[in-house]
Amino acid sequence: MPEGLMTLLFSNIDPIYEFHRAFLKEIEQRLSLWEGRSNAHVKGDFQRIGDVLLRNMRTLKEFTSYLQKHDEVLTELEKATKRLKKLEMVYKEFELQKVCYLPLNTFLLKPIQRLMHYKLILGRLCKHYTAEHRDFADCRSALKEVTEMTSQLQHSLIRLENFQKLTELQHDLIGIDNLTAPGREFIREGCLYKLTKKGLQQRMFFLFSDMLLYTSKGVTGTNQFKIHGHLSLHGMLVEESENEWSVPHCFTIYSVQKTIVVAASTRLEMGKWMEDLNVAIEMAKKSTEKSEMFLENSVCNRSNRSSDEVSVEQESEDDIHSSRSSLDRQSHHRANTTMHVCWYRNTSVSMADHSAAVESFLLAICWARPNGPTQSPMFVGTGTRAYPCLITCA
Repeated sequence: MPEGLMTLLFSNIDPIYEFHRAFLKEIEQRLSLWEGRSNAHVKGDFQRIGDVLLRNMRTLKEFTSYLQKHDEVLTELEKATKRLKKLEMVYKEFELQKVCYLPLNTFLLKPIQRLMHYKLILGRLCKHYTAEHRDFADCRSALKEVTEMTSQLQHSLIRLENFQKLTELQHDLIGIDNLTAPGREFIREGCLYKLTKKGLQQRMFFLFSDMLLYTSKGVTGTNQFKIHGHLSLHGMLVEESENEWSVPHCFTIYSVQKTIVVAASTRLEMGKWMEDLNVAIEMAKKSTEKSEMFLENSVCNRSNRSSDEVSVEQESEDDIHSSRSSLDRQSHHRANTTMHVCWYRNTSVSMADHSAAVESFLLAICWARPNGPTQSPMFVGTGTRAYPCLITCA
């Protein structure tokens, strides 16, 4: 890692890390006074936590400037991994380790997201206590302090989460170079069944503020997804078409490049996709961005492809041997991202879902237990074994 990047990274992380070490130690000391019969006579004085939280929330405000630099850290880390092959290799190797249960750059968002957790905890405490409780005033003051910080950093967090998601997808998708183009926003990713000459075939779709991508999973050991098509949102139209095709939960996407027919796993999923597509299309109409320029510059070897849908699908499904060699050259890749969850669980997740999960508490991505399916609030009832799942920790 370049010395400048290392200095930037750790000069921001170390002070926040040291603060939280001291914060944790203080909480543990206070909680230890609550336990044991020997401390029964002092519990009335020490069985409170609001003063500790208030003192530390006030101290944490001094670190706001460090938190505001996180987008610079993410940007420089992404630039460095593109420029330095050795760093990119170390980066990927670390992500393949079990200890790295999330994409690496996701961890850089945790300090800001932690503020949301503190806000939620303090909100619950204020609701739990009566106004006369000795802890109420301190908890309410601490909540005010952390609310001011989250309001100040909210815009930065939204921007950071979007950039992190785009870079994550950049690493996981084969066939696109600059997914992090300025102004592009991630909206939804998920599994849909695409109508082809061979019938309905599973595809992974990615909706952005300027385009819709569809992909399939690599045919070798790689966990990356290969892009089969991209559709600009400008001039796009979406219509329900169950009756026309006699396929449940089916809708048609009309774009300038081509027309495709897709089916969702449930009517609810179809509704989510159609709603997000229509909102994104309307936003694209109002946008002054020339998204076609992004598409021409970013998608590899796709601009001169035939607009005939059957020929595109025929190549992607039948010419497996030619694509196998190129995919074999790709290194093994982590499968702990939400796109893999959606692929195996046959569902979709939006950016709003991610944000809601973070605000509710911790959004973590883990491996399902090999001895059976892991149930998740987000993907309950799927019964899939040994695949990634989302868990929400309360």
